[in-house]
Amino acid sequence: MEIRRGEFVVFVGPSGCGKTTMLRMINRLIEPTAGQIWIDGRDVTHTDPDELRRHIGYVIQQVGLMPHMSVARNISLVPEMLGWDKRRTAARVDELLDLVGLEPGTFRARYPKQLSGGQQQRVGVARALAADPPLMLMDEPFGAIDPIARDRLQDEFLALQERIRKTIVFVTHDIDEALKLGDRIAIFAEGSRLAQFDTPREILSRPADDFVRSFIGERAAIRLLSVVTVGEVAGRAPATDRPGEALSAQPEEPVSAVLDRMLTQNRQILEVGGKRVLAQDLLFASTGDRQDPA
Repeated sequence: MEIRRGEFVVFVGPSGCGKTTMLRMINRLIEPTAGQIWIDGRDVTHTDPDELRRHIGYVIQQVGLMPHMSVARNISLVPEMLGWDKRRTAARVDELLDLVGLEPGTFRARYPKQLSGGQQQRVGVARALAADPPLMLMDEPFGAIDPIARDRLQDEFLALQERIRKTIVFVTHDIDEALKLGDRIAIFAEGSRLAQFDTPREILSRPADDFVRSFIGERAAIRLLSVVTVGEVAGRAPATDRPGEALSAQPEEPVSAVLDRMLTQNRQILEVGGKRVLAQDLLFASTGDRQDPA
């Protein structure tokens, strides 16, 4: 398996398949007993473990913040270990709090117990980014957060990744989370077998075997709507001259989100890139089927 620089790769699979173990072998929290792991041309087993971990961000489900330390002190731990001076460290703390959506003047002096679960997770991400590592490992970071907050944090993290472009390896047991976040997804079966490593679209449209087909479930066609955009799909759908008010959408929007808006606003026609298409034709084009316009 090769992960490209700046890529967001998600490890997903059933409980006990070894996805967290594989993640922890990257930073040698678990020592590999076979095979090789290379980062930027260096075998990780030939690097001092402490030095290796200082250059890899690590975020876990339980966040792992030091309860007796303020937010600022938690974030500054790695920069201090790297010998940064106080002024540089303080500036980095404030920069990162801004980056994860926490106002520095409000949050830098707070303690973990004074934060919500979502705020704690944001601080955990800020701490992992403190020394500007090229690689981040994330072990089910949103798993203990309620569904509404989790969905919001996923959106915020995707927006953050657009800005920072880190190489990220992310573990989850939730296929929907994997499909939403990953540039590519590694699906592991029992016994740590890599069943498929591909883009969300390829996995949904061309599952490698029966295990992958079963793991993604019977809703594969519906899930596919969340990973294709209206811009690419509208080009395959027939244009309509049916009169009526159309819903406007941006080409990069997922089909699922646009169809949801059309349903909520009771619109039958979509306009994207100057082309008007019917909702039913958009849906059929998204799933590879076609229907003659009514």
